[in-house]
Parts: sequence; C-alpha cells; structure tokens
Amino acid sequence: MKILDKFSLGRISATVTKKIVLLVILLFALVLMFLGWRSWQNSSAECVRCHADKPKMTELGFPQFYMTNETVEKQSKHPNVTCRDCHLGDGRARDYKKAHRGMLKALYVHENGSLIDRAKHFKEPIGPTGDDRIYDYMPKIKEGDTYYLTSQLRNLLWHDRNPETLNFDPDIAAATCGKSNCHPQELSQFKKSVMGANYRQRYMRTWTAPYGPHNCGPSFADLPPDKVLQGAGFDYKNTRDIAQNLKVPFTEAHARDKQKFCNVCHAGCLDCHFTPSPKEGTHSFSKTPPSMNCLGYGRGTSMCHPGAMHSRRGETYIGGDYAIPSGMTPDVHYKKGIHCVDCHQTGEKGMGDIERKASCRDCHIEVEDAHRRGVHKTLDCATCHVNELGGYQITVWGPGIIAGKQNPFKKYSLYYGIQKPPIIIKDQKGVWRPYKIWPHSVGNIKDPAPPSPGLQFRWPNGETPDAYYIVGTLDKPEKNSRHLLWLQLEQAAHPYGKARPCNSCHGLRQVAESKWEFQDEHGAEPFTGEHRIVASGDGLWIEGLKNTSEIKTIEGAALEDFASWLFFKDAWRVPGDFSIRADARKYKASLDAAARLDADIARIDILAKGLDKAGKKKYARLRSGALHDPENSGAAVGEFLRSAQGR
Repeated sequence: MKILDKFSLGRISATVTKKIVLLVILLFALVLMFLGWRSWQNSSAECVRCHADKPKMTELGFPQFYMTNETVEKQSKHPNVTCRDCHLGDGRARDYKKAHRGMLKALYVHENGSLIDRAKHFKEPIGPTGDDRIYDYMPKIKEGDTYYLTSQLRNLLWHDRNPETLNFDPDIAAATCGKSNCHPQELSQFKKSVMGANYRQRYMRTWTAPYGPHNCGPSFADLPPDKVLQGAGFDYKNTRDIAQNLKVPFTEAHARDKQKFCNVCHAGCLDCHFTPSPKEGTHSFSKTPPSMNCLGYGRGTSMCHPGAMHSRRGETYIGGDYAIPSGMTPDVHYKKGIHCVDCHQTGEKGMGDIERKASCRDCHIEVEDAHRRGVHKTLDCATCHVNELGGYQITVWGPGIIAGKQNPFKKYSLYYGIQKPPIIIKDQKGVWRPYKIWPHSVGNIKDPAPPSPGLQFRWPNGETPDAYYIVGTLDKPEKNSRHLLWLQLEQAAHPYGKARPCNSCHGLRQVAESKWEFQDEHGAEPFTGEHRIVASGDGLWIEGLKNTSEIKTIEGAALEDFASWLFFKDAWRVPGDFSIRADARKYKASLDAAARLDADIARIDILAKGLDKAGKKKYARLRSGALHDPENSGAAVGEFLRSAQGR
C-alpha cells in the first residue's frame, strides 16, 4: 500500500486513484485470461486424439478417417495447420456430436436439392472409382467388382459451400482459407474477380433483359451483380420480374430450387486447389490448379467447365471421358502436357482473375508473325484449328421436374452431339472466329418479343465475343404458348488440332452438320436426331431439324415440354450477310501457291531427318511460318531446299 501511496503520474496523478490502478491491473489480467482461453479453445487437440487413434476409428466404422496431424501437414503442404483451421467445429469437445457441431465437411447433394447424410449412405472414402474419369470422384455403389452411380446423388461439393444455397460462401472462406494468418489477400482478390463475383451470370436478370436470353437462363434467385462478392444467399428481385412476364405461376420456392442447381457450377477456393488422390492423400492441395480441377476434378458434368460452360461452347481440352459427348479428341496442347493455367494465366487483379484470351505468341512467335503477314491475318487461330464442337445441340426450357417438384423452368439441354465443321463468323471487332451455334426456346412467356434488329453481341465492348439473335415469340403450339425462340452463338477456342481444309470455308455457303442424341432422364427415352447450321450471304439459319429415331415419351410428359422444336423446325433464321467473300482469282492463286508449298514441305520433311540440331530448329521455324503465310514463303522454302540438298 505504501508503494501505491507514492504512485505519481505528474499532472494527472491526482486523478489516478488506487481503485483505477487496481481496475487496470484486473482488466489486463482478464484480457490475458481471455486470450489464453481463446488459444486453448482454438486447439484441435481432441480432433487429433480421436482421429489419430486407428483402433478407435476402426471400431467406430470409419477407418478411412484415421489421420495424424503430421500426415495432414505433409499431404496439404501447410505446416503447422490444425484441423479447425479448415474444418472449424469444437476441437476441445470429447463428445463427437458436440465436436462436430458447426464442422465443415463435403456436401453430398440429393437430386431433390437436400443434403444426404454421408455417414448413413456413403461410408466409403472419397476417391477415384469406376472407369469413367469425369465421374471419378462421385461416390458410387459397388456390386461385385463394378461401381455404379446412384441416381439420387446429384453433386459432390467441397466444404467451402453454403449448405443452404450450395453457393461458394465468402464468409466460410474468410473463416478458413482466407483467415488472417492464411490467405486473406488471395480471398480478397478472388472476390473482386469476374469468376469469384460470378458477375456475368448474375447480370442476366430476366429472359430478355438486359442483354438477351441465354442458355443458362436468368439468375432466378441469385444476388444482384456486384464488382465484389458479398455473400452466398438468395435474392428474389429477379424472381418477381421473371414471374411478371410468365403465364404460369413462378414462386420463390421454384426460383430457389433452380438457383441452387445453378450455384453448384460456380467455383470457389477448393474447386481449384483441392486435389485429393490415392497417391498424394485425402488432404492434398495444389498451389497451381491442374487441368482436372478446371474440369470439375471427376465430380460429374455439372461442375466448373464440364458444366454449362463446356456444354454450351462445345469445347473439350482433356478429351476422352472429359468431353461431352465422351470420346472427343483431346486438345493438342493437352497431349503436350500443357495445363489450362499455363496459357490462361492470372491477370492484374490477382487470384481468380484468369485471363480469358490466351496468347499463342507466348510460344509460337514465328507462327504469329507469319499469320500477321498473311491473307488470314483477321482470323483467330481457333478458326482453322478447331474442327468439331460437342455439348448441347438443342436447348428447350419447359415444364418439368426440378428438385423432385414441378417447375415451369426445366432445362431440357441434354441433346448431346457434335457439330462440324464450326461456322465461322466475324465478331464485333472484325475478327473471324469459330462459333458453336444452336437453337433455343422457352415456353409460357406472357409478352410478345420482337425479333432482334440483327445479330447481337452480348458485351459490345468486347469482354466476350458471344452473341445471340431473338427470333421472336410464337403462339403455336398452344401448350406452353407463347414460345420465345433464339439462336445462341458461343465463341469456341478448343480443342486445337490440325487445320481444317480451305474449302470448308470458301464455298458458296458454310454448312455444319449436327448429329445428336437426347439423353435427359425426363421427357422421353433416348432418341437420335440431326440438323444443319447454314451461313451464307442470305443469312444464318437452322435447317433439316428432325429426329432420326422414334420418340417414346415418358408417362406424363408432352412433346411441347421437351421437344418444342418439332413444331418450329425452320423458324430459327438470322438475317444478314454471313458469307466469307474472296476474290475468285486471288483465291485460286492462293490455292495454287498452297499446293506448291505442300509439295515443297513434303520434300523438306524428308530432308529434315538428316539435319543437325541447328538445322532442325531452322526447319521448324521455316515450316510453321510457311504454312501460315504460303503466299510470301516460296522463296525462303526454295532456298532451304537448295541448301539442304547441297549438303
């Protein structure tokens, strides 16, 4: 007490009483106690004690969940990480129910949109099973030596998803991947990216506004578009606007069911970086996402790029099982071991700002220089090097079952097939590109919609070269009338292969043949069909649209619901000049030059086998340059031939 009696702080010493000093000391002690309790509470000690006990995990019936802290650190490449850093929960609780309360885990999504209790129905560890790679990691039922997908399981989502909306949840990410001592900067960057904010999809508010109808439909109950991702919830403004222009009821429940299944496509942190495997372990992460992650990592055809993205554009990169339909040829770059992010690199905005347009010049300098000099300098590289496009060939929006209930907006899009060769069209910046083109309709629209004034590019400033054309509304057939029809044109950039022949472009008109099979589980049993996409000076249109096998409807279904195209057939037509004009004399001269060059290159290919390393390098540069500028390469090729023959 004598020490306190002499306590002095100069001028303010008169106000510092013994009680205040004691109070400060007490508060300081409380802060230390709180911080100590918080540190104790943040521990994962009980998680480790339980899961590192192999006999106990086996006794409980979950031997696959045996895991030591050292194993997790090694697999995840995250030193000093604890269970709660990623999974939350209560790491101090000894009762497993209390310990698992609030714990994050993989979401097994039922066809009705609810979550399946994994412990009751899927006790096997998550890992590759079966012989179809695109479904590698989907949990299956094993009978004998064969694995079968169950019709009730729709999606497998990682644990950074909101369990109510199935959306990537930035709040969950902020408590885990993006917490202050982990990756907060990366999360902040991702939330500002077009991919993270899902900006373009959320910008589609109704079937016609603000920039036309779309294969994916409008954002039925999603959050409004924002430059920064704000949350993972629902919003019903679009729902009300859509319902106002519909002849049948469209409720918030309808919209929620639709939106949940839209949300599963859109990526979060773990979709890109979580890479569990038998070799690397169930907690394996990859700093640089491999191509399999961009393609859903074996979790089916409604995840990431194999979802509506691949099906819309008709592209494939990995090919094989990772193509829609399966069996398409892989992109030549994938065969060379090049991954998606090797070309589509991170942009200026950081994490998630993946550059849409890859530059061929990074690798093919001589080719790009020759291309700029040649007569095809206004063509995108994919124009010649993409030869076929898969995915959706028809899309019909009509009444059907969504999440186990009737809904006015069932998307009958599994008209899977291949159209080839792609139609080439000039984009809004004057560049010729290959496009995936296919017909659409949606029923029960209330207000008539006039035809578009011409082909419409969705983003006139060139953010994407994708386009559409509204044909208008038709009142027949009466069921589901009125029907809104449009053609959708999506830029295609894969799969790259050998160049298409000249006469596939320079004819009187371009014609792409589309052959397809209806594979939806609703509406009808599988049936086949075909049509042609034609482009000429008279316009762009669909012709010959027909089924080539019998349509056997399922009980309760109607043709107008899933195959309204039967009643429209030749209605999809875009006015305008879509011809590829070339001066006949110049075209013939170019063909003659190309023929001579082909003969010379065949001779060069034989001679090149005997060249040294420097000679082969020169040969490769000359060959690639000549093929992309045949009119101006004859002299160089001739000189190389003479030089090689003189050796």
